Amino acid sequence: MQLAWIRGVLAAPVPVWLDENKRYFADIGGISVLPAGYESAAKAMRDAQEAATAAELKAVAARFLTRGARAPALFENVRLFDSERGLFVENQSVLISDGRIAAVGPLAAMSVPAGTRTIDGRGKTLVPGIWDAHMHIGNDWGVLANVASGMTSFRSPGTQIKRAVDATRRRASGELLMGEPFISAIIDKKDPLAAQGSEVVTSEAEAIAAVRRIKDAGLWGVKFYTSMNPAWIAPAAAEAHRLGLFVHGHVPATMRPSEAVQAGYDELTHLNFVAMEAMPRHVVDKSNTRARVEGPAKYFKDANLDAEPLKGFIAELARRGTIVDPTLVIFEGMLTQDGGKPSPAYAPYMGIISPVLDRAFRSGGYPLVEGYTRDDYRRSFAKMIDLVGALHRAGVPIVAGTDGWGIELVRELELYEKAGMTRAEALQTATIVPARVVGADKRTGSIAVGKEADLVLVDGDASKDLGALRRTLVVVSDGYVMDADELRKAAGYTGRPK
Repeated sequence: MQLAWIRGVLAAPVPVWLDENKRYFADIGGISVLPAGYESAAKAMRDAQEAATAAELKAVAARFLTRGARAPALFENVRLFDSERGLFVENQSVLISDGRIAAVGPLAAMSVPAGTRTIDGRGKTLVPGIWDAHMHIGNDWGVLANVASGMTSFRSPGTQIKRAVDATRRRASGELLMGEPFISAIIDKKDPLAAQGSEVVTSEAEAIAAVRRIKDAGLWGVKFYTSMNPAWIAPAAAEAHRLGLFVHGHVPATMRPSEAVQAGYDELTHLNFVAMEAMPRHVVDKSNTRARVEGPAKYFKDANLDAEPLKGFIAELARRGTIVDPTLVIFEGMLTQDGGKPSPAYAPYMGIISPVLDRAFRSGGYPLVEGYTRDDYRRSFAKMIDLVGALHRAGVPIVAGTDGWGIELVRELELYEKAGMTRAEALQTATIVPARVVGADKRTGSIAVGKEADLVLVDGDASKDLGALRRTLVVVSDGYVMDADELRKAAGYTGRPK
């Protein structure tokens, strides 16, 4: 057998196995297809695929993570986003050296070492490295593409322990070009609907043991899922907190989100699980994801944010400091799109990634339930936007995540602007706020002297147009200065987002 790669169909090469005559033999992936009798070979074939991919990405990383890329650099005369204060500051310059920010301020007041590389920032905006607070680690090519988009840090709320440990190790050794990850593993009850790749448990004791495995693996948090037994969450969350782990997740069937928060959730993942507080009992009691989408799609349009139970629940979230990870952009795609034209999250990427994805970007939204129209779904989505605004006004911390490829992140921020945030407030949800959530804000998340050099230079004025954040020109991660166009090319993109 021979491993081959098909290039040009997707941004990443597509693996395929050939026989001794170079004819199709097998596909090995999330679902594998191979001839009967060869099932036992699947693991060895998967290991070979992953090793070949890792070798290619190691070579890519070596092209960008060079000594020269980490030499001192000066960004001159930029519009700087001060994420700590939530302000855009004009005519600033930023000097980086030895992987850290050495100076910030007017160029005239700055002492610049001879031979420092200079980057003209006139007409451009310099922002801290971008975070996606909900981006599962996919394949190695996907995380490379995210670096090209300016993602220097991210949270992966649900990655298998083995993959998490491997990707983190390879990043630390310079073999994988990827933003800094903060990873959770999923814990779910053994059930036909249990989350794929989760730590599956059958008792409270097993749930607590799974928490300890996650800690021993060096991960950042635990994520509970929809099939989980609600009675096991409080003791498992208590053990997680004892071990210094973050607790978040989906809300299990039969449980209201307020009950999950009381049981120990630090964060509610996905806005539909916040909306579940106001859903009818028959929706709350369903364990499948379909009901968790259809319930809010049908009923949330009629919810009153200024009345109970939502009014009190929002206040309780604010009082506790419970974080919300809305992933609004996935609901925009599911609830508002009829199909035939790309959703706003993907329109800027048409024609530069893959003709296969171009077709997917034009796909319709979630199928309509009998008796409901797309306009009903759109009204429910509009109320979801209102809910984000209400959470923000109440002081509930919000982090921007996509639960997608990562390219949807800027659209997530644009939706926050629609919800009533200023552009600066929206950008904070993808810079300093997630850094604070993971406890990394003393070293990253803002542009300040002494912090790690995680920066993104974008083409345009992000204080007037958040869409400028898609037009990355230079990405600095851990002090390595990288050309965003070259990163995109390495990841298989053929141009800049529109």
